[in-house]
Amino acid sequence: LGNVGFGRNNAIGSFVDTYTFTLTGSSFFVTSTASSAASGLQDLDFTSLVIQNAASVVVATFTGNLGNDATEFYALGPITLAPGAYSLIVSGVNSAAQASYSGNIAVTAVPVPEPSTSALMLAGLGAAAFITRRRRAA
Repeated sequence: LGNVGFGRNNAIGSFVDTYTFTLTGSSFFVTSTASSAASGLQDLDFTSLVIQNAASVVVATFTGNLGNDATEFYALGPITLAPGAYSLIVSGVNSAAQASYSGNIAVTAVPVPEPSTSALMLAGLGAAAFITRRRRAA
């Protein structure tokens, strides 16, 4: 749980980078960002940023300004992921000399309500249904 950085300093031409992580326990909220900025002839362009589960199914896709912009920024989240193994896959192309990108992924555990909280909520819904039904009968 927490924040983890990812990135690359020497991207040349087309690239696909895979970062793996495993979530244990209950479900998790995940948010993430990634960015690149052109500098002279260095212009790294993302073509895809996704998170896949262990079965290689895409479970989340970053949104942003995919394309040939000088400065690119992409964001994900918040999404909820179940426990398991995942891969963050970053792909793109660099138009000239070596370029770099960086990003951050933040993971927070989803709080699980106490059984007494769920019981109290159900009791409240039952009471509201009882009152509504009684008013209709009158």
